[in-house]
Amino acid sequence: MTPVYTVAQMRAWEDAAVATGGSYAALMENAGARAAADLFSRFETAQRLLVLCGKGNNGGDGLVLARHWAEAGWPAAVCLLLGENLSPLSAANLANLPPSVQQLPPERLPESDVVVDAVFGTGYSGELPAAVAALMRQINRQSGCNVALDMPSGINSDHGHIAADSFCAQITYAFQAFKPAHKLPEVQAYCGDIVCLDIA
Repeated sequence: MTPVYTVAQMRAWEDAAVATGGSYAALMENAGARAAADLFSRFETAQRLLVLCGKGNNGGDGLVLARHWAEAGWPAAVCLLLGENLSPLSAANLANLPPSVQQLPPERLPESDVVVDAVFGTGYSGELPAAVAALMRQINRQSGCNVALDMPSGINSDHGHIAADSFCAQITYAFQAFKPAHKLPEVQAYCGDIVCLDIA
């Protein structure tokens, strides 16, 4: 049975995985790669991907996904929605992107077949910044496939508070364990199909 972990429990699991021989870099690689693999299985032809990245490690998961997308020969673009002051692991994965991956400013984002939300992840609490909320409103009106990594941006993973203009996904990839909010009907409406991926 798939476990349900709070944010604190998930961090403890990650720390334990690293203490027994893993690495945070490997966990990030597994998260992005396995999300990409599941997405590939859902499409018969190449899809245009746009990954919205935050500054933290959720953004790094998205950058790994974009790299695997591009390495498969599918068109990929990323947007550093909160600027370029990234976490060290995210910065390393940004540097590893192949030249074919476009880096786009927030004000010039094309409609894409697949939009991946890798902005805030599980540690978020409160309301979305105004500029992020405006972009999420725009994307939520588009017709492509919206995908969230771990938790749609704007939703608190532990207690399920839903900020105005939270990202609305058709697919949400929960990494290693479901989070308490995934079990709430009002949050499930924003998550769509919730798929738990082993990242160990």
